[in-house]
Amino acid sequence: MVCLTCMRFTIAAVAKLMRIRHRHFFTKENNIRMRYLAVVAILTFGGLTALNSVQRHVTSAVPDMSVASIDLNALEPALGIEGSEEEAKGFFDHISLANIMTNAPTHPSERIITIEPGDALGVVLEREGVGEDTPKAIKAIAEHVDPRYIRAGQKIHLNFEPDDQATGFKFASLKMKLDPLKTVVLKKQDEEIIAELDEKEVSRTIQAKKAQIETSLYGSAAKAGIPKTVVADAMRIYSWNVDFQRDLRRGDTIEVMYESFETQDGYVAKTGNVLFANLTLGGREIPLYRFDMADGRTDYFQPTGWSIKRTLMKTPIDGARMSSGYGLRRHPVLGYNKMHRGIDFAAPTGTPIYAAGDGKVEKAGWFSSFGKYVRIRHNASLKTAYAHMSKIKVSEGQRVKQGDVIGYVGTTGRSTGAHLHYEVILDGQQVNPRSVKVPTGEKLAGNELNKFKTVMRDIDRQFVALLNTKKFAQITDNEPSDLN
Repeated sequence: MVCLTCMRFTIAAVAKLMRIRHRHFFTKENNIRMRYLAVVAILTFGGLTALNSVQRHVTSAVPDMSVASIDLNALEPALGIEGSEEEAKGFFDHISLANIMTNAPTHPSERIITIEPGDALGVVLEREGVGEDTPKAIKAIAEHVDPRYIRAGQKIHLNFEPDDQATGFKFASLKMKLDPLKTVVLKKQDEEIIAELDEKEVSRTIQAKKAQIETSLYGSAAKAGIPKTVVADAMRIYSWNVDFQRDLRRGDTIEVMYESFETQDGYVAKTGNVLFANLTLGGREIPLYRFDMADGRTDYFQPTGWSIKRTLMKTPIDGARMSSGYGLRRHPVLGYNKMHRGIDFAAPTGTPIYAAGDGKVEKAGWFSSFGKYVRIRHNASLKTAYAHMSKIKVSEGQRVKQGDVIGYVGTTGRSTGAHLHYEVILDGQQVNPRSVKVPTGEKLAGNELNKFKTVMRDIDRQFVALLNTKKFAQITDNEPSDLN
């Protein structure tokens, strides 16, 4: 420890005399950079030896003289010190043997340590100078976070204050940032250690963003600053009527206005509801507004008051690629031509699968070559089926709502890779899910329609003010727009 302290002081003195910045020799944790350690060790040893020799020579001549009272002008040629007397005194303030041996601190008053793999928090704190206060510190930290779950890479800010004990410093406080919102703060008061949780305030703001599709929806949205969660919500809203794999093209645009919960310094803690979205496909705009209805339900409506929802979602899975369509094909496992009575969506194992519409689970379990399989009855004539799941989340007889997660993509049964096999069964016959005609959802009327129109105008004004863009053309038809 003494040698390392000597090195620190020698480097500090050299840096000061040569006017070299502190960071060139030291890390942020105030540790000597390894590339200088060997050189400094040699210089320190040589310097201390010379200094010790000078000190013995001077004190032997004048026994009552201390290092601080040496005639600096007389020593300059011997030590090679050039410059003013003030600079020379500064040199001795840093590297005099008496200072190093008696007054050098073993800890900086403030330091940052990092938990390394395999470290135990208690061992690290005790090693870094918290000492006998370590058990109390661990107990205080445990009020807010389990010390066993503190992972490698966690940074801890330690503060020490002067003390008259051997080390010269004693533990004063600790800060540990758990996440961008929460920080555990420990303070020593007399003999007790008090723990507090410093939590940043989060406020609700409204954000408006616009993205033009260049390659992928997620990539283009990210470039425009739209969070992934907002993109996923928008895709789910439009999934009743839009197939993002087939309908979206380069040059199309998406506009969104959404809730964002942020700290004062701009950190986004989470995103909330999408209040407005406008998807442009091939020049055709599809604006949607979030609206709370009188009966407590919330839905997204077109400007005419028609709900975006249909009896069935067009794609019951997010971000999947259609790998096989409905019709005759060469079977990838059996090797001969066979009618494919559904649509396959390729997606990673574990991707959520949604109920395409409201209904009752008719079957949930293993079903022949389909593997893990779910079938939902929506009405007397309409059913949907989902096959090759890795996991089923519903049970037979359970009622589900459109958009509920019923299972996850897998490759069970007769399958060559992770995908969802999706079927629509109409009057007992499998039909092409892309061509079947299903009715559109409800339409607002009367006072509720008038209220919706007011909400829509307010959202329009707010969106334009936030984005400073042209207002899109309103749909004026009295019937639902054809979004297929």
